[in-house]
Amino acid sequence: MPVLVDGEVVVYESAIINEYLEERYPEPSLMPKSLGLRARARIWIDFCNTRLQAAGGDVAHGREVETAKEKLREHLKTLDKQMAGRNHLIGDYSLADITYVPFFTRQQRYGVTIDQSFPNLKQWLDRLLSRPAVKSTL
Repeated sequence: MPVLVDGEVVVYESAIINEYLEERYPEPSLMPKSLGLRARARIWIDFCNTRLQAAGGDVAHGREVETAKEKLREHLKTLDKQMAGRNHLIGDYSLADITYVPFFTRQQRYGVTIDQSFPNLKQWLDRLLSRPAVKSTL
């Protein structure tokens, strides 16, 4: 589990760390100004953490693997549909997009291949992983 220590402040859980850093360093902004879009970003962050990562974790740890793989396929179909005609999950590049980078870099560990069977998702994945800030961490 990631932990951030910022002076006297200790924050854990990746989504909460990301929001803390967004508020601590507001430029460049990684969350939309619109309350509605901010809520949508949080919905997609939650989708990644409670559905996609959870099913991936089950595969990686050998828990009900076939059921988890089916859940992963369904979640990836949902994401592929969401990404149709879009460059980013919601409006501009945001914490919602960033949240998915760890999953995409570990897809092999989760027994998933994001290829042309998920064309919209594959294009988004390629865009995310080609960003200089992401590439420098791979």
